[in-house]
Amino acid sequence: MKSIFLIPVFFLLLIHTANANSSSLNTHGDEPTFQDFLAQFPKASLPYAFEAEQLQAELSNNAARTKANRLGWEYYHFLPMLEEIASINRMPVHPEPVAAFETAQFYAVLYNTGRQYTHNLKSYHISVFDKAGNHLATHFVAGANAQSITEATILENLTADVQSYLVNWAKPYQKGANDGNIIVGLTPAGRQTVSLIEGNIVEQVRWAYKSNNVADNTLTADTR
Repeated sequence: MKSIFLIPVFFLLLIHTANANSSSLNTHGDEPTFQDFLAQFPKASLPYAFEAEQLQAELSNNAARTKANRLGWEYYHFLPMLEEIASINRMPVHPEPVAAFETAQFYAVLYNTGRQYTHNLKSYHISVFDKAGNHLATHFVAGANAQSITEATILENLTADVQSYLVNWAKPYQKGANDGNIIVGLTPAGRQTVSLIEGNIVEQVRWAYKSNNVADNTLTADTR
């Protein structure tokens, strides 16, 4: 006859195992700290540059497909308004940590919010924080899609020199049917220096040009 006293012992063992696994997830408590968040990003130095040639190569159908190192969901609350990005598109947002910077007064993290279903889409944003971990601003700084490429150099004073281009394809670009098509050139489409420590508190996916403004060359990076 099996002893009924084994049942409570079994449940106690389950509870102990669950608690052990939970505590192993984060040694700092239930919520990750700001320093935990920074540790998810590879450390890098300034200036930091995105070159148009590099971004153009990522638009190629033959571009290498590497598995993204996605930011864990438990760190999302350090990046304000990720939910707003998700609301723009039905696909989920999976931020990819790219780099972390530190200056005398600020921390900054750089990440890609391009979605998995469009491997060629790159949308690089930078979020700046004070030394206490308070979010100050988030800006789009560089990226690539089928219509535009935006390159940038992030400087030591946390300003960005942003240059946008229109992408010229050999034949009209067709989403999902672009095999064999090649990029034959880039047309400059606006330049601006952006302060990254102020201005844009809400992160938004916005490219650095508007197609209806191409003719008058008044295209600028988004600084809302």
